[in-house]
Amino acid sequence: MMGATRILRYHRDMQRGAILKAALDLPEDDRRTLVEDLEASMNGGFASPEIEEAWGAEIERRIEEIDSGKVKTIPWREVQTEIRALLERRRAR
Repeated sequence: MMGATRILRYHRDMQRGAILKAALDLPEDDRRTLVEDLEASMNGGFASPEIEEAWGAEIERRIEEIDSGKVKTIPWREVQTEIRALLERRRAR
């Protein structure tokens, strides 16, 4: 989580709406992490060791490609601009 981490305190009698309200008050990065954690808990926990190992190898491969200059990263703002332009073109059809 980025920035100051807030710890949500709740008890078993807390209503779903109160939990949702507390979660929605979190900063966006913390909400994203919470969603990922909840999803993982519903899918039998976090990924299996085999999947974790495969993702680790994939991450290392991608880092090597970036470090070697084989691939070029694109700044997020540029990607956002391209996506917005694409959506505008589709809406104009």
